[in-house]
Amino acid sequence: MRDDQTNPLLKRLKRQVMKMIKTLVVAVFACALLAGVALAGEPGKCCAKAKAEGKTCDHKCCVAAAKDGKECEKCGGKGEIKKEEKKEEKK
Repeated sequence: MRDDQTNPLLKRLKRQVMKMIKTLVVAVFACALLAGVALAGEPGKCCAKAKAEGKTCDHKCCVAAAKDGKECEKCGGKGEIKKEEKKEEKK
């Protein structure tokens, strides 16, 4: 038999190491989720930033969506542009 299977001290140490590894994995996963949410920012931020500067967004996906009268869903837009926004663009 191996020593780690018969020695209770080694069994306990091995169990503690495994618990620490599991805890570390859970903590890293939780931090990754929180970082993803924190770094995601506001949806459609590129278009809003360009509009604030008095420009139009030059992303290919945003330009194609604007031609169809929509917001780019890829960048976080909600699809159809509200009627109020369409009126402002025409003026």
